[in-house]
Amino acid sequence: MIKKLIFTVKKNEWSLFGLMFLIVSLININFNILRSARNALVVASEGGSASFIPYFELFGTFPASILLTWGISRLMRFFSFRSIFSLTMIFFLSFFVIFPIWILPHREVIHTLLEKPFGLFFDFSRLKAALNHWPNLIFYIMAELWKVALLSVLFWGFINQRLSLEVAKRFYPPLMLGSSIGAILAGPITVFCTSERCWKLFSLSPERWQHSLYFLTFYLVLFGLLTLFAFNALYKKLKVQEVSFEEEAKEKTPFKLRLLSLSSSFQYLLKSPYLLSLLFIVIAEYVSYALGELIFLETLKERFPAPSDYCQYLGSLTLWTGILTAFCAVILTPYLLQKFRWSYSAMLTPVLMVLMTFAFFTAIYLGKKNVFGSSPLPFIVFLGSLHFCIGRSIKYTVFDTTKELAFIPLSQEAQVKGKLVIDGIGSRLGRGTSSLLSITLFLLVGGPGESAIFAGIIATSFALLSLPAAKLISREFEKTQTQESIADV
Repeated sequence: MIKKLIFTVKKNEWSLFGLMFLIVSLININFNILRSARNALVVASEGGSASFIPYFELFGTFPASILLTWGISRLMRFFSFRSIFSLTMIFFLSFFVIFPIWILPHREVIHTLLEKPFGLFFDFSRLKAALNHWPNLIFYIMAELWKVALLSVLFWGFINQRLSLEVAKRFYPPLMLGSSIGAILAGPITVFCTSERCWKLFSLSPERWQHSLYFLTFYLVLFGLLTLFAFNALYKKLKVQEVSFEEEAKEKTPFKLRLLSLSSSFQYLLKSPYLLSLLFIVIAEYVSYALGELIFLETLKERFPAPSDYCQYLGSLTLWTGILTAFCAVILTPYLLQKFRWSYSAMLTPVLMVLMTFAFFTAIYLGKKNVFGSSPLPFIVFLGSLHFCIGRSIKYTVFDTTKELAFIPLSQEAQVKGKLVIDGIGSRLGRGTSSLLSITLFLLVGGPGESAIFAGIIATSFALLSLPAAKLISREFEKTQTQESIADV
C-alpha cells in the first residue's frame, strides 16, 4: 500500500521524471541558499533590521515582480520556453556574480551617485533607513524573484501544458520532494560556507561575511548552470515524447500566444471565480506566513547578532525544513491526494498555519507579560523555528501540489493567463499585502517587537479566510473530475 502511494511514477517515465526532479531540486538549492543570505544581509548586517523587509517587499519586490511578469509575458509572445528560461537564468546568475565582487565593495561610491538623481526619495525619513541599505534591497529582490521566475512561472508553466491531469497526479507529489532535497543540500552548504572553519581554511577575504558571500556565489553559479543544462535536455525530451502523452492528455482549447499580455490575463482572471479564489488562497497563505516570519527574523537577531552566525543558523533550519518537506512529499502529500478529496489537502495548509501562528504569537505575548519567569527568548525562538520549518515544508509540498493540480482541468488559455498572474504576481501581492500591513502597524504601534500581537491576529485571520475560497475551488474541481469520469464511461 505504502509503495503504491510513494512510487507513483511508471518505469517508462523515469528518465522524463528524473530531469524534472533534477530541475526542481537545483532551483530549490539555490533558492534556499539565497534566502538565508538575503535574510542575513537585511537583518543581521551592520545597521540592519527585520523592519526593513516590509519596505523592501512593498517598494522593491512587488513592483519588480510585476515588471518581471510583464517582461516574461512579452517574451512568451515571440520566444519558446527554452529561450526564455535560458535568458532569465543568465540574467540572474550575472547579477549574483557581480554583487559580491563589485556592488557590495563599492556600495558607498554607488550610493553617492544614486543620491543625486534620486535624492528626493532619500529625504523621506521612513524610506531613508531602508534606501541607505540599497545593495541589500537589490539582493533581496533578486533572491525573492529567483524561484518565482524560474520555477513557478517558467518551469511549472511549461510542464502544465505538456502533462495531463492523470500524469500530473502521479508526477507532482514526488516532484515536490525536489524541494526537500534542495533544502537538505542547501542547509549544509550554507552552514559550511558561513562557518569560521571555512573562512580560516580558504580566507578569500579578510572579512568573514564577504568570504561567505564569495563561496555561496560559487555554488549558485554551479547549480544554476546545471539547471540550465537539465532544462534544455527536458525541453528536447518532451518534444520527442509529446506524442506518447496525447492519448492521456485532456483536450484543451488552443489560443494564440501572440495575443497574450499581462492586461488581458488580469481581465481573464477577474471574470473567473475559480481563478480569483485560487489567487486569494495564494495571497492569504503568503500574508499569514510572512507576518510570522518577519517577527521571527527580528527575534532571531537577538540570539545571533553577527551576519555569518545568523546565516549559519538559518542554514541549519533549512536542513530541518528539507527533512520535513521530504516526509510531506514522500508520505503525506501522496496519501492525502489518493485517499481524500482535493479540498482536504487544500485546507491542511491554512489549518496548520492557524495553529502554528497562534502558538508562536501567544508565546510572544506571554513572554511580554513575564509569564515564563526566566528569559522566554529560547522558547520563542524554538516556536518560531517550528513555524519557519513546518510552514515552508507544508507550502512546498501539500500547498504547491494542490495549487498546481487546480490548473490542470482548465483550458490552455486559462492555464497560461491564470498562472502568469497567480504565480507571477499573486505570491508577490501576498508579500506586498503583508508588508503594507506591517508598515501600518509599525507607524501606529511601533517596530516588529511592539506590533507582534497585532500581527498575530491579522495572520490568523487571513489563514481562516482562505478556508471558504478553498471550498469554492473544491466544488468546481471535483465537478470537473465527475464530468471527466462520465465522459470516459
